[in-house]
Amino acid sequence: MLPYLSYLSATVLGLVHGPPSLSLTAVTGRNNISVLECWQLTSPFIKKAGMDVVRMGDIANASYYSIPPNFDNGRHPGPAKQYVWVISGLMHISLPNATDEVIVHGGRYGLMYIDDTADVSIWGHRTTFPGDDRTIILMIPVRDDINPPHWVLYDGPCKIGPAPVGTGE
Repeated sequence: MLPYLSYLSATVLGLVHGPPSLSLTAVTGRNNISVLECWQLTSPFIKKAGMDVVRMGDIANASYYSIPPNFDNGRHPGPAKQYVWVISGLMHISLPNATDEVIVHGGRYGLMYIDDTADVSIWGHRTTFPGDDRTIILMIPVRDDINPPHWVLYDGPCKIGPAPVGTGE
């Protein structure tokens, strides 16, 4: 039985480095092993037709996955530098060389970033889908393997906190 962790993948954080922007958990590499970090994208929210919008950078394509219940995808480096959005279901990521882990719940907070490709992490991460229902994810690689501009807020997955609305003009 997996513990329910009080972490999220994506949220709106403000005034950490300027105006509110998107913060998300990233699986990245350091010293050739995978680590979890909380990133804040440098692109702030802007107002567009009455909505808060943040630019996430150029993407290459997108793939829709429907994953069976209790599926174990094993240990692997990220196949590409990419956003992964868990639309519904559960995704559990653990690191073979650390005790860090994150459970990503589908929906509003289901966005994260994968950056632990083979060039930065030999071991990669382990991904399982422990839910009793299918998990639906979108995998959205970035163009030319260029990570979106970001700040590292801290080591470990992003923590649940207040989510202010965008105040961009």
